[in-house]
Amino acid sequence: MTITAEAESDTSAAGFEARARAWLEANVERAGAVRRTRGEELVAYERALQAKIFDAGFAALTQPEEYGGQGLGEPERQAWERAAADFAVPRMTYSVSHGMCGPIINLLGTEEQKAKYLPRLWRGDDLWCQLFSEPSAGSDVAGLRTKAEKVDGGWRITGSKVWTTSAQYCERGVIVARTDWDVPKHQGLTMFLIDMKAEGVQVNPLRVATGEKPFNLIFFDNVFVPEEDRLSELGKGWDAAVAMLRFERISIGTGSTRSEGPYAFDNVLAAAKKLGRTDEPGVRAALAELYVLEQGTSLLSLRMRAEAAAGIALNARGSIAKLAGAQANRRTAELVSEILGTALVSWSGFTPEGDGLYPGITAMFAGSASSWTAGGTMEVQKGIIGERVLGLEKDPQVDRGIPFTQIRQGA
Repeated sequence: MTITAEAESDTSAAGFEARARAWLEANVERAGAVRRTRGEELVAYERALQAKIFDAGFAALTQPEEYGGQGLGEPERQAWERAAADFAVPRMTYSVSHGMCGPIINLLGTEEQKAKYLPRLWRGDDLWCQLFSEPSAGSDVAGLRTKAEKVDGGWRITGSKVWTTSAQYCERGVIVARTDWDVPKHQGLTMFLIDMKAEGVQVNPLRVATGEKPFNLIFFDNVFVPEEDRLSELGKGWDAAVAMLRFERISIGTGSTRSEGPYAFDNVLAAAKKLGRTDEPGVRAALAELYVLEQGTSLLSLRMRAEAAAGIALNARGSIAKLAGAQANRRTAELVSEILGTALVSWSGFTPEGDGLYPGITAMFAGSASSWTAGGTMEVQKGIIGERVLGLEKDPQVDRGIPFTQIRQGA
């Protein structure tokens, strides 16, 4: 596809979409044309491609120009999403950087922080991670024990974080640490921007059932963070964390409405056909349910995207999309098991050349449980929806209003 003179001069969203589509066809592989394992190969590919997209004027479309964005509007963003749906544009590598870290810096950052960090973030020169969960706190983010102590010129951070996605590839991170131990747990937290390559940072990748290492256990040993990299107000880290998690759920809720990846209906159907099982009544019923799940979650995403485009704040309702997606993913895993049967476990590795019917489906099945807990468990999402969307009473909390030093640990 070439860009016509009319499209080149057309400043409408339609003209922008035509230019975007022409550029994509000339520079980006079609989705599914090449399958790369999640890891260094995928990160290297998406880093290089993100820089090309940025330099061509198709990244950070709605972000302010002074902070590396294009200064365009929602119509152009939607036009890009439509054009890019069929292409292998960066998705996994930058989901945290662009869906969570960039927006929270935009919201809370100083002018100096935005100017320093956002252009490199949007271009993909720097990858960012989110550092909330801890080994001893589980889903109770406010129960974290990583401490930040005030020193000359900044802070010293000591502690540990876990389940941090792609941290082994990241240059920077957004971390929440405890700066006051004598107030209730939600009031003693502060958010910082941290250098993941600084002295004292130890990143330990965690291998999961697929053989991949998507998550990390990280130790911080007296890591210095300058005062100018404190992001939230002192003691307001919980509010910042809630806002950042809301960005994550909104990103999920308004994400691509096109189902992609190994679990996509077309891929599972192709695998069932290869097995010769599409005439079996049970398999046909499972395929029908899988199709309905895919369409339902896509329509929910489309609705939330339309609301966001209309300026309707999603706020806590972003948890509805997160919960719906997690529940659909869990049911999809059950349906895929029914459809493919024992062929699902005939696999020797997450590569296109691996043994078995469809290595990607098997890998996704083995790792699907992570989607039920990542970004907050389904139970956490139900609590948020009940309290902040439906207006139900909060669950009882025995540690409410108690100084953190007086809360029993490990009970």
